[in-house]
Amino acid sequence: MPENKEDVVEMKKESKEPPILTEELFRRQALKAVEKPTEPVTLTYGTYRMSKHSELELIQDKEYEGYYRVQAKILLDQIEHRPPFDRIPSKQLDAEKIDFSEIQVKTEGLRLPYLPVKFTPELIKLEIGQRRLPPSDFDYAVKGEKLDRPTNVFNPDDRYIYRDTSFPWCTVGRVDTPLGYCAGVTIGHRLLLTCNHVIQWNSDGTCGYVRFRPGYYNGNAPFGEAWATMVHFWIKVIGGDGLTDRETAFDYVVCALDTRMGDIVGYPGYRRYDDDWNGGSYWQHMGHPSDLSGGERPAFQGRCVISSKSEESAVGRIGYVLGHFNDVVGGHSGGPAWGWWGSEHWPRVVGVQSAEAVTPSNNTSGDNEFGGGPALSDLITWARSEYP
Repeated sequence: MPENKEDVVEMKKESKEPPILTEELFRRQALKAVEKPTEPVTLTYGTYRMSKHSELELIQDKEYEGYYRVQAKILLDQIEHRPPFDRIPSKQLDAEKIDFSEIQVKTEGLRLPYLPVKFTPELIKLEIGQRRLPPSDFDYAVKGEKLDRPTNVFNPDDRYIYRDTSFPWCTVGRVDTPLGYCAGVTIGHRLLLTCNHVIQWNSDGTCGYVRFRPGYYNGNAPFGEAWATMVHFWIKVIGGDGLTDRETAFDYVVCALDTRMGDIVGYPGYRRYDDDWNGGSYWQHMGHPSDLSGGERPAFQGRCVISSKSEESAVGRIGYVLGHFNDVVGGHSGGPAWGWWGSEHWPRVVGVQSAEAVTPSNNTSGDNEFGGGPALSDLITWARSEYP
């Protein structure tokens, strides 16, 4: 399918200048915060739906200094499951009804002046006892027989666990839905970008809950939490029966959140991927992998390479399947692939982790895959115009 007029115009505006090589990013010095915050921010550390007769109290813990508990007084016959935002609306975009030429495109990121900037996150070393599973290159045997553990990590495993509340690492966090957990990133003032296949698509057109906790580490959410109130998408992707290339190319959603989390942590910019960048060590990727920490800690991978690009079309849009051999397992889905350009103080997202091959191999049939392309950029552009 040929690209539409708006796509062609946007492509002419975008330079094919590649992002900065990862090796240079590792050498860059962190930037200090340029301002001190003058006003406190309001963070949501828990969202609950209670009966109207409940009494809530904030109790200071007498044994542990600085600890507080939120306690509710409620009659036992009123106890029931009360998940917040249990069913939320969704909206499939219709490209024919959107005039992108009328939308002011703002692809930049937002770095808040009171947050320092680090170009790579702080390394946390894990002992074997702190890992959920052995590392991918770990040799072990049962009754003398060496066992192989299938994985989509291509040795050597270059990932490491990090804990960092500086920008932009604070924009990435854990996403929870009824289908499990994955990763996501702020992409606007009150917008979350994550994968499509982790969304529970209900038969009545609604979605299951989506909770986002940026900077999440070991049960702690330093910036609180936000809940999705609307899910925007091009097509629905059902992960339960596997992913086709067409689904991978559109495997992302933008969720409107109940709080302006992007005003607290900032957000990256975004850019359409260009296949001139194939083979370059430009990209960084973050996720909440199941093998390193059971999804409880974020993992970083630098020196990422996108090896191939293929196009798929749906609903009048073009999406890209971006093949790569970077190390991902369950929990990396939804995590951004981003690069840094020039002297900008924010990275730009080019893809979202989508699929892992059933049988990993060093060819396009056995690679891992990001979803991206014009459809991703258009979705973010539209969402930013709707939720300024």
